[in-house]
Amino acid sequence: MLTVFLLAAATQVSFWGICNRYAFPTQDKNTPEETSPFPPVSVIVCFRNEAKNIKECLYSILKQKYTGDFEVVAVDDNSTDNSAAIVEEFIKKAGGRLRLLQPGTTRPGKKDALAFGINNARYEHILLTDADCLPRSNRWLSTMTRPLREGAEVVLGVGEYAQNDREAFSPSPSPGEIRNGSGGKTSNSTVDHFQRFEAIYVAIKYLSFAQMGLPYMGVGRNLAYQKSFFQRSGGFADHTDLPGGDDDLLVGGNAEAGKTVCVTQARSRTLSRLSGSWSVFMRQRMRHQSVGFRYQPVHQLALGLIALSHGLFFLLGLFLLFSSWWTLALLIYAVRFVLVLIAFRKSGLLGDVAGAEKGLKEQGMTVWTLPIFDAMLAPWYLFLAVAGTLPAKKW
Repeated sequence: MLTVFLLAAATQVSFWGICNRYAFPTQDKNTPEETSPFPPVSVIVCFRNEAKNIKECLYSILKQKYTGDFEVVAVDDNSTDNSAAIVEEFIKKAGGRLRLLQPGTTRPGKKDALAFGINNARYEHILLTDADCLPRSNRWLSTMTRPLREGAEVVLGVGEYAQNDREAFSPSPSPGEIRNGSGGKTSNSTVDHFQRFEAIYVAIKYLSFAQMGLPYMGVGRNLAYQKSFFQRSGGFADHTDLPGGDDDLLVGGNAEAGKTVCVTQARSRTLSRLSGSWSVFMRQRMRHQSVGFRYQPVHQLALGLIALSHGLFFLLGLFLLFSSWWTLALLIYAVRFVLVLIAFRKSGLLGDVAGAEKGLKEQGMTVWTLPIFDAMLAPWYLFLAVAGTLPAKKW
């Protein structure tokens, strides 16, 4: 037992050491302003029955400060509410920047609608988000697409979860102002806190791997790439049989290390509403998890080792705490926890202005609840691994 625990601990300490080395490069405050004209961009927003969210989403995108032309392509994936009517009303006010596309009958998932939007986009630079998301600032478009202007093929962004609707989903901020996702009544439910924690954990993983030269996923609510990259990759042809995977399978199967860039500045992120319940959150994560078996072998191996060592670390460590090796187990627990805490603080996802300590509290975490959520990941991912084998029918 001790040997297995030490192997698991070594894997975990190495992993978090890598995260502290590679995740979230410094690229924010002193970035020089660009002076040359920006190339045009197509922003793709797929929606299905998003009457509650689509208006604010489109408003926030159309108000972006961008020195160049851009269009917003809203793709209606067979909505049965009045989402399309809301978009049509917006078109009258958008000055030609907004288009509504309706691809007709599509398969489960949003790949057909997304591919239709990308293939009909007017411009080479593509930026994706979802109808239930908002940019954190009016610089989102320019910041996320800057690496494309500098020669990158794929840009991995960060999608956060807002703490409440009042601030995050209020009218678009002035240029340069950043939505902080706080203010008003903050959610205090365990599921909301855990969802924000897991989102940070996932971001730390995929950004660290990408920085090491192993891009294995992105998040479709904040992802940019060249249209030529999408077409050269065959779009979603390799996994059209799966409802999910429009972001991670495309990136993991085709993105090249030297042509993939991570963008993590506060102004480059998007905000989404929290699920609000365990059932909705679990369905969402099961859908994402269901495509994991199609990851590249090297990605499956690395992620599998991390997940397995995580579970063994907490399970066997718990037994060792009640043995003669308890001091060693406690010491290793402490070392790993310090590395996790440093990685979360360095992520910048815990608060950009007020500092990490306040940011932990804003995300529903403290120095004491962080290890509890960390330990919860072991049974959580075991559950997702089993549940993810079930067919995903919705997106």
